[in-house]
Amino acid sequence: MTVAPYQSDLFERCKEIHGFLSDCQRQATHNQHAKLANLTLPISSIEPWLALQALEDTYPIHFYYSTANYTLLGLGITIAQRAAGPDRFERMQQFVDVWKRRILVSNQSGIIIKPYFLCGFTFFDQAAGLFDAAQVFVPQLQILQRNGQTTASLNYLIDDAVNITRLVDDIKQRIQALENIAKTARPSSPTTIQTPKVVRDVGNFEQMVSNVLPSLKGADLHKVVLADALDVLSANPFHIPASLKALGTAYSDCYVFSLSNGKGPVFIGASPERLLSITTSANNRQLTTDALAGSAPRGKTAEVDHHIAKQLLNSSKERYEHRVVVEFIVEQLIRLGLTPRFSDSPQLLRLANIQHLHTPIQASLPHSLTPLDLVKILHPTPAVAGLPRATASQLLKVTESFDRELYASPIGWIDANGNSEFIVGIRSALIDGRQARLFAGAGIVAQSDPRSELAEVKLKLQALLGALM
Repeated sequence: MTVAPYQSDLFERCKEIHGFLSDCQRQATHNQHAKLANLTLPISSIEPWLALQALEDTYPIHFYYSTANYTLLGLGITIAQRAAGPDRFERMQQFVDVWKRRILVSNQSGIIIKPYFLCGFTFFDQAAGLFDAAQVFVPQLQILQRNGQTTASLNYLIDDAVNITRLVDDIKQRIQALENIAKTARPSSPTTIQTPKVVRDVGNFEQMVSNVLPSLKGADLHKVVLADALDVLSANPFHIPASLKALGTAYSDCYVFSLSNGKGPVFIGASPERLLSITTSANNRQLTTDALAGSAPRGKTAEVDHHIAKQLLNSSKERYEHRVVVEFIVEQLIRLGLTPRFSDSPQLLRLANIQHLHTPIQASLPHSLTPLDLVKILHPTPAVAGLPRATASQLLKVTESFDRELYASPIGWIDANGNSEFIVGIRSALIDGRQARLFAGAGIVAQSDPRSELAEVKLKLQALLGALM
């Protein structure tokens, strides 16, 4: 698709766009509440991470979410809701439900991609300071790359005070800017490969493991998942778009994500763990969630790798740790009246530097259950907190010497059609300029060896550190 004819076509549609927005305004005035106007257009192919590089100064807030099948980039905020406390998931779902009904969609381009509600939650239900305990927002600009096509969705809040002519001019300028980026943007990576200096191991992880082992010998606690944190300092500010590109290349089988707070700090990572995925069709809603627990390194040769994998599959300690997660998820879904489907034996999920025991779990969903109903009942799973959940979470608060912020928390999206996907924010880092705090965790059970658990988290931390640019 060439740029000039497309832009010319866009300009010819300005009257139609003006008419659509004017109709939105009339409906907003009649209903006495604002409307969310959505306009989606195809644009020339551009990698979303490259669009982020070109536009991150224009839009301090961003949300990046990339899988093997699609990449979603949200820039700026059109509408947002924030909350804290035990009812945060309910309040965010109410916000989504209200605004889904207020969306008005233009179909003049022949493409309809309704706004995505982009979500981030901290691990605990009270904010620690950098990120809200719960935040959901619809972006001003939404770029979606899927099935070989790149689209841009523009979302505007329309009330009776909005100047429609100015909005049409804004649409033209934003689309022109995207086309210019697609034509001229080039990767702007660091001029030299950074070797960040490790400032300190924040967690003193081996000692933390030793401290919690006595609690695991009794009947009240079966498992706790401790996090380690590593502070590093680089000579130059970390380059977020280049880091996303590097993470996507190194960990193409993971979910690569980034979420900024608009004030400098950015939470970034490559997670292997999906909390849930909901796909909706005319007659069916399907839930898929993952039990991911039990880990081992990859071997340097195929023979060694096979041997390590066999040991992992046969390890009573790792199988027990995995079974705890499977049973928890299954019990939670049954409590909601669902019928989970899963295999009795775990699979292997092999990643670049580590392999996990993995059990996908599926269930059919009634329309009465919302995405955040499920997020609330599943978060945190024993894979990132422990079991019993309340006991383990309380132990984390008094044992870990740092706040988790977004680490191991639900990050994802809900679309206006009821589809949704959330990952667990593990293998992640909190970056602010030249400083980064890296997070990784390991499941601790009564049979755990502190030195072996330390080796596991160091493996995860070093893999993440090597991909930051």
